[in-house]
Parts: sequence; structure tokens; C-alpha cells
Amino acid sequence: MSEPTENTALAEILSAIADRRIRRKVQKLLQLGEEAVRALGELDAALYVREGGEAQMQIVSDAVLSHLRRLLEFLRVAAAETPEAPENAAPAEPAVEKPSVNKPSIRTIARGAALGIVAARNRTDDEKWRALTGEMDTLHYGLSSELREYDRRFADALSNDRKEQALTDLNDATTALMDGVFAAMTTVYECFLGHAEPERMIPGHRDTLGKALAVRRAVAELRRTVRELNRPIQNRATDPAVAQTSYRLIVELLDGFIASKEFLYLRSDTRKEFDRVRELLASGTPARNRNDVEGFDKYLDSLGVISQRGVLIKHDTDIKAKVAKELEPALAYADVMPLLVRDVILEAFAKAERLLGLSDQIDELVERWQKLDEAARADAGKALPLARALFDLVRPAPEAPAPDSSDFL
Repeated sequence: MSEPTENTALAEILSAIADRRIRRKVQKLLQLGEEAVRALGELDAALYVREGGEAQMQIVSDAVLSHLRRLLEFLRVAAAETPEAPENAAPAEPAVEKPSVNKPSIRTIARGAALGIVAARNRTDDEKWRALTGEMDTLHYGLSSELREYDRRFADALSNDRKEQALTDLNDATTALMDGVFAAMTTVYECFLGHAEPERMIPGHRDTLGKALAVRRAVAELRRTVRELNRPIQNRATDPAVAQTSYRLIVELLDGFIASKEFLYLRSDTRKEFDRVRELLASGTPARNRNDVEGFDKYLDSLGVISQRGVLIKHDTDIKAKVAKELEPALAYADVMPLLVRDVILEAFAKAERLLGLSDQIDELVERWQKLDEAARADAGKALPLARALFDLVRPAPEAPAPDSSDFL
């Protein structure tokens, strides 16, 4: 394990808190959150890297979730604190009874908590901590509910010898709980700093969106390369030496992908499929395994379903809407305000880089843009065609015209 990098976000929030007592509490809370996220992130290593990991799921589950349980205990104790309010403090809001059914997701609960403390940004440290304490019961409830439901499903699966189901439950729970811890930590930063940058809160760790984006980009690159290498293998007229070279490169690419961190972000069933294909191709030949290579090519195409995950759909929709909104007026005034348009195009392609892996057309445009040097990006003759092509790809589809009433007569 490499040494973790300096947590600059933690240093920033602690430096903004003058009250030493509250600073220690915030530091403890964020450190427990970081430990919980890092432990949840070790699930893959504990299960799939360590020999016999999958045969010891209960032990792995207990170890991975132990840090989360410590965080929950801290939240419970902090939520129970009832510091005396100053005489001029506003009256406390009445407690809201939590529903027993149809409970919102952890992210929804934490988002509501963050919105509830926005007004506390300009208060004293004590007032901010009191506002945060008022939300900790909600955060504790959301995480605890998710954990209890997982404990029930996991125990039931193990007691009935449904190991694959138990493995799925463990993977799903760690993903949801990690998002919940990230969201709870975001609430703390929002309260004391007025803003939060999740990617800085825990150096070296990504939330679900960050992992999904990394996986999509890596799979898209692998898919495009395998597609090109597969063509000579499927062509029976190809020189055998060329086919063998392409085949060997596919195996090497597969080895490299399996060794990457993005591979560990995949679900267990997908990892097993990659391992199976790798074992099948490793000792094969282009002639004997031609159909297997074609099947692997098609399988990579099927992984485009990654973009249909809820967290990515919202991300992609928001990014495309922002890019389209910024580019549309800029392109309309490209002839009269070239300098303004240049800056807008730069920002648009910077945003579009987060869409890599969504479609081959967007990937090709972004890659063409990345190959341009600074002078070429400032050249309207080269930049504007790419910007217009990007706008065509991200703008919303035109709404269908309302049917004429005569159509129904």
C-alpha cells in the first residue's frame, strides 16, 4: 500500500474552525469517515486478491464494515448532544418523524441535510456545529437503515448457502454505503466551509460517479482497440503472422486491463467474465479461437450498458445541457466576438472530456481537440467546426410537433 497523499481539504476545513473543541470533533468525524471509505474500498482486495477471500465472506464483511459501525456510533453520540443554546438563538425546529416505509436513499437524506445547514455558513463555530449536530440524527438514520437491510439480506443468503447472492449483496451495500459516507462528509464541509469537493476529501479514492466514469473510459478505449485488432483475425485472407500479432496484442491488452485499478471497480460477475476470457485466449491461437475473439468483441460492446446507470445518466444529461447552453449563443456570435467564443469552446471541451466513453462520436471529437496545440485551438477555422460538431451531438433532440387535430378525423 502506498502512503496516502496529504489531505489538503481536511487541512482547509480545520484551519477555518477557531474553536479547538469543535475542531477536534470535526477532525474526528472526518477521520472516521475517511477510515470507513478506505475500508469499504478494500473490499475487492479482501475478496478477490487474497487467496480464499470469497470463502470467508462473513469475516470480510465484518472487517470491511467495522469502520463504518464506528462512524455510526460517533454520529449517534454527536446527534444525542444537546448543547445549551444562547438566549438569542432561534427556536429549534420541531422534530420530524421519519417514515418507516419508502425511505429515501442515503444520498437524498444527506442532500436534504446539506440544504438544511446552508443558512449556518456565516455563523460562529458553535452555531455551525449545533446546526450540523441537528442533522446528524438524519445522517445516522440513513446509513443505519441501509446497513440493517444489508445485514438482514446477507445473513439470509449465507444461511441458505446462496453465496453468489451474498456476494452481490455485499458489493451493492458497500457501494451504497460508500456514497452515503461521502455524502455525510460533504454535509460537514458544506456546513463549515460553504462548499465541498468530494474528490479532495479522501485523496486517492473516488465516489461511485468517479469510478463509473473511469470504468466507462477504460472500457471504451479497450473496446475500440480490440475492435481494430479483431478485424484481421476475422478476415480469413489475412496473413497468419499478422493475425497472430493482432491476437497476441489482444491478450496483452486484456492482461493490462485486468491489472488496472479500473478493473477492480467492475462488479464481481463482470470481473469473472474477463478472467474467463483471458484464460480462454491465453493458450489459444487466432485460428482456433476466432469465434472467441469475436464474442469478446461483442461482449465489450454490450458493456455500453454502463452508461445506463442512474448516476451516469444524470451526470451525462447535466454535462450535455451545460455544454449546449454555453455553445449555442457563442456559436451564434462567433464572427463578432471571436475571443469570447474561444474561451467558451475551451470550457466546453473541458466539460466534454467527462463524457468520454459515452459515444464514439463524442470520443472522436474530444480526441481530435486534445491533439490540437494552443495555436490551433485559437484558430477559428480549426476550432469552430469541432465546436459546432460537439454542439450537434450534445444539444437536446427537437421536440416532435404536436399532431394536427385533422389527423384524428
